[in-house]
Amino acid sequence: MIEFFLVFAFFLLCYTLIKNIGKTFPLFELTAVLYLLQYGIAPMLEYKFGELGSMSVPIDEYLPFGTFASLSFITGLFVFTPKLSLKPLKINPEIASRLGRVFLTIGLLSSFAMLILPDSLRSIVTFFIILKWPGVFSLIFSQKKIDKFLVVIVFLEIAISAILNALLIEFIVFSIFMLMYISLRYTISNKIKITMALSAMLFLTVYQGIKAEYRKVVWENEVSFIDKIGLLSELISFNSFSAAFNIDIGNNDSLLQTIHRLNQGWQTSMVMNHVPTNVKFEDGSALLEDVTSSIMPRFLYPNKRVVNDYKRFNYYTGYNLNSGTAMTIGVLGDIYINFGFFGSFFCLFILGAFFSRISLWFYKQFVYSNPINIIWLPFIFSYLIRPGNEFYMVLNHLFKALIVFFVVKKIVYPYLIKNLKPKLVV
Repeated sequence: MIEFFLVFAFFLLCYTLIKNIGKTFPLFELTAVLYLLQYGIAPMLEYKFGELGSMSVPIDEYLPFGTFASLSFITGLFVFTPKLSLKPLKINPEIASRLGRVFLTIGLLSSFAMLILPDSLRSIVTFFIILKWPGVFSLIFSQKKIDKFLVVIVFLEIAISAILNALLIEFIVFSIFMLMYISLRYTISNKIKITMALSAMLFLTVYQGIKAEYRKVVWENEVSFIDKIGLLSELISFNSFSAAFNIDIGNNDSLLQTIHRLNQGWQTSMVMNHVPTNVKFEDGSALLEDVTSSIMPRFLYPNKRVVNDYKRFNYYTGYNLNSGTAMTIGVLGDIYINFGFFGSFFCLFILGAFFSRISLWFYKQFVYSNPINIIWLPFIFSYLIRPGNEFYMVLNHLFKALIVFFVVKKIVYPYLIKNLKPKLVV
């Protein structure tokens, strides 16, 4: 019964996401689909077809938690829904062009700065590198041909870098957001959206089938750019595409690899197996530490948490990661260690409602008066939509991203629009 309910909820949310692309900005619909996919659908398939022992607790113990915990969070995300018609989206094309170019320039300069700055400053500069995302999204609303060319160049750069370095998550998320903004700028039918989604799923499945072999060669050897392309062309063949259509899931290596990579439930199952049997519930103290560390700067709070701390992962899972490996227990794991099975449902609903309220506040304060500010939403909530990120990382990024937004709004916006007529309200 739970499996049927999970599958029904997943496809209903997928339908809602596709339907709303081009009508609204379905950020939380995307978040909902990814959470149910990675905490529900993928773990369910892993139990049935994946490697024996990859999940640490029985399916009848994990799946109810993964399903209802995700749905509790998702329900909270839709408590406060902005009532804003985004079609047509009235964005001044000139300010979109100027703002986009400034952001791309900042992102490029920040990338070079990363090569010379000490490690202590790199986390700050990383935020400015990510500004190329709202930069590209802004240029989509420009009417200049050069700006369209820049959009294509940046998209190809992210795609090639992600594929050749075997790190697809950034490219996948970026591509989905690109489709959302293009759908707001132009009219795209549901047939085209579905075709693009199915094509992306096919590519992901084929790529996952050859990824392990490709990554082993690339990461263990000095491989040039040209050699990486040659290696990919050898591995991605007609046979790799035909294997992806193998209906025998148990023997479909490409699909099994995709399921395994999508599955975030295995970390949560490790936590459930270890807490409270070996480690007591934190009763909210760990969550309070996450909130405090997110708000306080390190110079005022020397004991501020470290992102992706392997020691924390080991403590709550009983696993033994080495210091060179970064891994988290995810949002669901973070809440479970504090409040247990049933308490997590209530807490996740409250957290979802919190992010929903932040989104509504941003719409009312900044998007209603100046629709160009909609380009900031992926930047502000980029860590929220990835289920594998820990809660501290999500909240920490949210606060820092809002600070960057206010700095840009206060300093950059007035400079860009001072010669525009009519002037925009920002």
